[in-house]
Amino acid sequence: MGIAAGRGLKRGSLALGLALTLAIVGMGDFRPTTIDLLIAPYKYSFVDWEVSHVPDKWLYKARRVLTRESGPDRGVRIARAKEFFELGVELRRLAQQTQFPSIIQPDSLPKNRRSSPSGQGSGFFDSGLSSEQQIERIKERRRSLAAEVEETIEAEVTEVLASVGLANSWGVFPPVDAVFSTSPHVLVLSPRDRIDPQRTVLLNPGLSNQRKEEIEEAILEGEDLAALVENTGGVAVYPSVVTDIFGLRQAVVTTSHEWLHHWFFFRPLGRNFWSGQEMTVLNETAATIAGEEIGERVFTALTGPGVSQAGSSPPPSPVG
Repeated sequence: MGIAAGRGLKRGSLALGLALTLAIVGMGDFRPTTIDLLIAPYKYSFVDWEVSHVPDKWLYKARRVLTRESGPDRGVRIARAKEFFELGVELRRLAQQTQFPSIIQPDSLPKNRRSSPSGQGSGFFDSGLSSEQQIERIKERRRSLAAEVEETIEAEVTEVLASVGLANSWGVFPPVDAVFSTSPHVLVLSPRDRIDPQRTVLLNPGLSNQRKEEIEEAILEGEDLAALVENTGGVAVYPSVVTDIFGLRQAVVTTSHEWLHHWFFFRPLGRNFWSGQEMTVLNETAATIAGEEIGERVFTALTGPGVSQAGSSPPPSPVG
């Protein structure tokens, strides 16, 4: 095995260990309450995420290293990344237009999503196609691009992190690792008489507005708590979940934000994330400010100076 292959597999082993650690930390003693039983059918599973994405992610990387695939040049990879996110914005528009929320759910990206890019042209906006046909063509093209785009963005974020001094003798650690997908919802519980979040729980993505309201109302009826189910823009599991339907700029900002949570994890700031509301706010504030700065640098590296983000509606904020 060559030196490059050994390094690639070593990075994979380190990442796998980190993924398992991040999935376990913070769980603690679990004694189901009435609320736990109520939300159990909708609760987001960290274990399922790790099992379904960590091997897939790192086997793809290991194959690239072992076969010494050079891939397309940077200009082509950046063009494909731009296309991927432009199609994501269009997919969101079509979803809203046709009222088919399921089209942007994780099951639209099956486990074989990490195939090599197909090289197909776009041609998605043919006026002769129905919305449903356009949706299917977009989904297929994005499936073919996803693995390469994730690797491209990870490499670009890594480059900026190293340039600002966030690398050590091993390079950037933990490795930047993100999956562009639909981000989970978050359930926030607070006393009814004041805004004081006491607990947050991640819920499966794709819940309809009606189902969100049903969950909130059920908790209101049974507990002396206010409940709110919101969307998220990303979650710092490992690999991190980054929503992919709000454009390139938001994707690189969120990828940077979530990586900072991974980096904080190895320092007192991150290890104290769960010690109180003040530390949670401090972690999120630091990740937001630094993530915006790093993400803007990545976006500029990808697009050149003076390019603004298109889109009229702001994306959800990352959670953790």
